[in-house]
Amino acid sequence: MAVTSAASPDGGERLSPEALSRLDRKYRTLAELRRARSAGEPIPGREVFRALAGEFPGALNELDNLPFDEIERRREALARALAGGPEERWMAWIHGYHALMRAALYVKIRVARREELSGPEAAALAERAARHAGTPVDAAFVFAVKAPPDGRLNRLVLGHLAAAFGASPAEIRGTIFPRRSAQGG
Repeated sequence: MAVTSAASPDGGERLSPEALSRLDRKYRTLAELRRARSAGEPIPGREVFRALAGEFPGALNELDNLPFDEIERRREALARALAGGPEERWMAWIHGYHALMRAALYVKIRVARREELSGPEAAALAERAARHAGTPVDAAFVFAVKAPPDGRLNRLVLGHLAAAFGASPAEIRGTIFPRRSAQGG
């Protein structure tokens, strides 16, 4: 899975400036929505949340569960990375998560009710999903979406990220989607 574009100072791959900017925009939006909620402002229309979830699947989970200080910390880390500073590993992980989940959701609605799917059909669908999501996926991914582990697309996506980044699915999930404590956030 190619989610990066240029060499980083430590020899790894860096996200493109466009990818970092999109993530920065997402976390600015999450911060604004959280501030508005805390201030008792009216809840925005469904279209706001639908657009956010469409571009960044999993963002509504972040909105509900990331502590506010973590949203702010991520914004600051993205600002440093956009200025040429180091990237944190969660940046590539969440970027990859959004892209792969966009691909998985694109595929899922096209295969959910199909009993049979041929190899050539899966390959063609993979190409369309890759264009839609901005990340390469193959026919094996399409077949896996049709029957994901325990019926959960999230497990499939986290498994692909784990393989791509050499980390466990639990580590990636815990890093990109930490839960807010009962005391606040």
